[in-house]
Amino acid sequence: MKISDIKLLQSALKKEGLYSAAIDGKRGKTTNKAITIALNNRQTKLPQDWLSWSNKRKITAYLQLLCHESNINSGSVDGFYGPQTEAAVEQLHSFQNQGYVSRGFGDITPIVANPLQFPQEQYEQLVDYYGKPCEANKVRVACPWTLRLDWNLSSTTNSITIHEKLSESLSRILNEVYQTLGLDYIKKHGLDRYGGSYNCRKKRGSVAAWSTHAWGISIDWFPSKNKLRWHSGRASLADPELDVWWEIWEKEGWLSLGRSEDRDWMHIQAARRNH
Repeated sequence: MKISDIKLLQSALKKEGLYSAAIDGKRGKTTNKAITIALNNRQTKLPQDWLSWSNKRKITAYLQLLCHESNINSGSVDGFYGPQTEAAVEQLHSFQNQGYVSRGFGDITPIVANPLQFPQEQYEQLVDYYGKPCEANKVRVACPWTLRLDWNLSSTTNSITIHEKLSESLSRILNEVYQTLGLDYIKKHGLDRYGGSYNCRKKRGSVAAWSTHAWGISIDWFPSKNKLRWHSGRASLADPELDVWWEIWEKEGWLSLGRSEDRDWMHIQAARRNH
C-alpha cells in the first residue's frame, strides 16, 4: 500500500478524533488501533468476520469505506486492495486535494469501430495481417506538429515510424487532430511528448509474447505522465478534455488500452482485443 494512502487514512482518523500521532504514512500500532476503532464504529457496513482480518486488510476496508462515504464506488468492502479499490482510492485523493471527485473509469465509453478491419491482438492474426514481428515494412508518416522525445525534450522529430498498412490512417488522424484541435490544445495536454512507436521487443515482463510495437502498429504518448500501471484517476491522458483526441483514433479503429482497460494510458494500437 502506498505511503500516500496511509497518510490519507491517518488524516481521516485524526478528523474523527481517533488518531493524534504524526501523519507520517507509516502503518504502526497507533494507526492499527485507530483503524480498529473506526471499523467498529461502522461494523454494520462490514462482514461479520472483520475482527479476524489482518491489520493490512482492516486498513484496506477503512479506505474502501472512506470511498463509499465520499460517493466513490470501491466495490465490496472486503479488505482486498484490487484494481477497483486502487482506482477508487485515487479518486478519493483527487477529492481530498481538489474538492471534487474526478471521473471514474466506469464513466468512459470508447467508440467501438473497426472500419479498416484491424486484426485481434493474437500472434497468428497479427502475422496474417501485418507479417512477422520485427520484419514488417515500415514507413515514416509526417506529423503536423513537432514531437519532443519524452525522455529527452531537446531531441525532436517531425515523423512517426509505422507499419506501411497504417500510413494513410495515421496521416488522417494526425491531420484531423492538428486541424480540429490545434497546437494550443496539443501542447496543453502534452500530445507533443512522444514515447515512440516501432520497437522490436517482447511485452514487458514476458519472454514469449511480442509487443505490438514489434510490428510497428502502436504508438506511445506522454509516457512520463501516463505510466503502465496508472489508472484513470492519475493518468493525464484520461482527462475528459481528451475524449475528443481518443475518439479521433477510435473512429479509425485504433484501440486505447487506457480507455478499454484502464491501464497503459500512453498506448494506442491498431489491433483489437476481446472485452
